[in-house]
Amino acid sequence: MGRKIMSVITLSEGKAFLDVIHNADDVKIQLLIDAAEDEAKMFLNRTDLVEWDNDILTTDEVPALVKMGVLLLLQSNYQASPDEIEQFRKVAEIKLMPYRLELGI
Repeated sequence: MGRKIMSVITLSEGKAFLDVIHNADDVKIQLLIDAAEDEAKMFLNRTDLVEWDNDILTTDEVPALVKMGVLLLLQSNYQASPDEIEQFRKVAEIKLMPYRLELGI
């Protein structure tokens, strides 16, 4: 069995970003965090959002722009109106783009 890859956004971070103070949606929000992280990994052509030591950037921390991109994807799925979803997703891609792999030249 493969190893469990650590999440870059905790449930409490996601709820704070969304300004959610109740626990009624915790399971839903966690699922949406997982989905936002999966989507970010696909966009970035990465299998992991935690390890950055194979990049020019060597850090033990997930870059703030990557976290913000994931949070915006989360927000697009939890709070955005149908008219706002595309806008949130475009902003998320702008935040994630500097860390995207295999763009080609």
